[in-house]
Order: sequence, then structure tokens, then C-alpha cells
Amino acid sequence: MHLLHRLTARPRLYDAVLALVVGAAVVAGSLPTQGEQPERLHLDVTAFALLAAGALALAVRRRWPVLTCLVTFAVVVVFIHAGYPYGPVFAYVMFAVYALAAWRPARHAVPVTALMIACYLGLSAWVEREPDGLFFNLVTTSFWLATPLVTGIAVRLRREGLEQTLVEERRRHAYEERLRMAQEVHDVVGHSLAVISMNAGAALHVLSRRPGAPQVEESLRAIRQTSTAALDELRVALSTFTGAVAAPDRPAAGLSLLPGLVAATRSERLAVELTVTGTARPVPPAADLAAFRIAQEALTNVLRHAGARRAAVVLAYTPDGVELTVTDDGRGGAPQPGGSGLDSMRERARALSGTLTAGPLPGGGFQVHAALPCPARRDPEPAPRPAHLAGSDPNPTSDPGRRPAPDPRPVRQGEPDRGPAAEPARSAEAAGAAA
Repeated sequence: MHLLHRLTARPRLYDAVLALVVGAAVVAGSLPTQGEQPERLHLDVTAFALLAAGALALAVRRRWPVLTCLVTFAVVVVFIHAGYPYGPVFAYVMFAVYALAAWRPARHAVPVTALMIACYLGLSAWVEREPDGLFFNLVTTSFWLATPLVTGIAVRLRREGLEQTLVEERRRHAYEERLRMAQEVHDVVGHSLAVISMNAGAALHVLSRRPGAPQVEESLRAIRQTSTAALDELRVALSTFTGAVAAPDRPAAGLSLLPGLVAATRSERLAVELTVTGTARPVPPAADLAAFRIAQEALTNVLRHAGARRAAVVLAYTPDGVELTVTDDGRGGAPQPGGSGLDSMRERARALSGTLTAGPLPGGGFQVHAALPCPARRDPEPAPRPAHLAGSDPNPTSDPGRRPAPDPRPVRQGEPDRGPAAEPARSAEAAGAAA
């Protein structure tokens, strides 16, 4: 099998080996026909020369298929009508017609094959002393010439279909990459511009009433931080597609940047609260990025369309995956036509076999809920307790050398320090400040 793959990778060598094998098989198969057809001539030097010429013609069947057909057909006609026995010599023309149909369009293969059928029928009726019926000659000639023609056409169509499928697959992958890049750029730039617009509007509002107020400096600082972060994230997104742009020293977009995203969105006009429930764990990169982008796009919609005063982001780690919920107390109502944000979020969730629902709340406001499946790895079951410890205290906190169990309460941004449960909140705030 390995040798066959090496031969097919070198077409000229493959054709030469095939010609040698077919020639040897035809010569070996023609020898017994001398005893089976005593009325025909025995093979001599001329017969072996004709058989060798037909084999040599097959060596160029891929480069010059029409010439190969003509040469092998001439060899068969001369061999048969010279009086040599019928036999495997017809295989030369069958291989030649197959090559012509497999490597050339049907508009070339069909006329050449039809011409050979007509010529052979005419020669059979004119040269043979006791010709068979015209119908019998037509059937037999059509079989050994039309069969390889149809087979070659089918092989060529299948090969062209596979090539077209590969081309379409490459185009589809390229389109998906361009679409994914457009979504990344839309999410990064859209959210950042919304935050910048909000802070700029706040600065202008304060300046119009109280010139030199400290809120103006805070708004301008937020604008600078948001624009810088957006440029860095855009470079990261482009570097993953092209590899030509150096990625800055900044973590890739994901749930680790969610506290910073919430902190950047929060302002005097919009209070945003982040809540994390469940046991935080690493998630696959695709789900990590998708959850972050969904939260980013949802908060962008809150800034641009909701007119809300408060928004809440809830990230829940469940045994089956992660769930993200973004709600606001804005005007609610059906989504405005012409937007692509919700479609982009649904496509991200659908690509991971997840679900996304979005719609107005009964009491006012709007909610976006996404569920992305990424099951947690199951830890192996603990070994059974030894018999001599069966009656001991199963509570691990009773052992003075062990640490107490972590507080299972959800982490909320802005909560005061309440013991061990406050550590994740402090780390989240630190991550947001670093972002």
C-alpha cells in the first residue's frame, strides 16, 4: 500500500509501471490462446513486437491520451486482422479509452471512441472472410470500447466533484474566519465606543453645569483607559487571525476579564453589579471567549438602547457548564429591527451547542440569558474509610490540622470583607483594576 501511494504521487513513474504490468499480463494471457484457436496464426516476432508497441503506448496515456488511443487501436486492428488469435490484446485499447475519458473532457473522449467503434465495425465486415453478424460485432465492439469510456467519465466526474467539494470547503472556512473576525471587531469596538460615548456625554453634561468639576477628570480618564484597552484587545484579535501583529502583554479575552468589563461599564448614570455563583473553574477557551463576548455585547446594548439605571450580570458555574444572565431595569420592549447584536450572541451560543434567550421582562427591563455546555470533570470517588476510623468524626473541620471549608455564598462586587468568601471579590476587583 505504501508503494502504491508513492507511485501515485509520481504520475509518470506510475504510468510506466502500469504499462509494464499490463504488457506482461497481455503477453502471458495471449500464449494459451494459440492452442485454443488453432485456425489462427501462432505468435511470432511480429506479434510480440505489436504487443510491446501497445504496452509502450500506455506509458504516455496520461500525457497524450488521444495518441495512446490511436496507437493501441492500430495495434489491435493489425494484430487481429493479421490472423493472430483473439485474446487479451483488447485490454490495451480499454486502458487507453479509460485514460482518455478520465483525463480529458467528454467532448474529446466520446467522438474518439465513436470513431474507433465505426472503424472497427467497417474493418470487421470488410476484412474477415467469415464475418459474424453486424449486430454481434456492434455489441462486442461497443462493450470493449464503451465500457471503459463510461467508467472513465464516471471517475473523472467523481474526481472533479471531490475537488469542487474541497474548494467549497476552503471557501466556507475562509468565510467563517472572516465572519468570526467581523464579530470580534464588532464586539470590541462596539462596546468600547459605547462606554466612550457615555463618559464623554457625562463629561459634557458636568462641564455645562460645573466647570472644573472632578467628575470631568474621572470621565476623561475612563475614556482613555477604555480606548487603550480596546486597541490592545483589537490587536490581540487581529493577531490570532493573521499572526502578523504582535499581541500586547494582555490576557486574552475571557471570563477572567469580566470584572474589569463590569467596572469599565459602571458610571454615575449606570450601576452595574457582578454576581458569581458556583465553584469557579477553568472552562474551554471557546466557551470562555463566547461567554465574555456575550456579556460584552449585552452590556453594550444596555448602554446604547436600554436607558437603564441599574444592570446586573450573573455568572453561574453549573455541573453542566456556565450560564450568563444580564438584566437591566430600562425601558424593555421588543428588540429594535436592523441590529445584529442579538444574532451574533445567538450564533456564538449555537456554535457551542448552547442556547441563548433574550427578551423583555414582565415588570420592565430586558434580560439576556445564555447557557454554554462545558461539563466539569468528575473527581474520582473517595476510597472507603478504614474500619478503625469508621466511628470517627466525618466533619473535616474537627481536625485542627485541616483548613475550613470555603464559604459557598455567591461573590458580589462591592460587598464588604466577610471572611474567606471576600477573597474572590477582592481578587475580582484587582483583576478589574488591572484591566
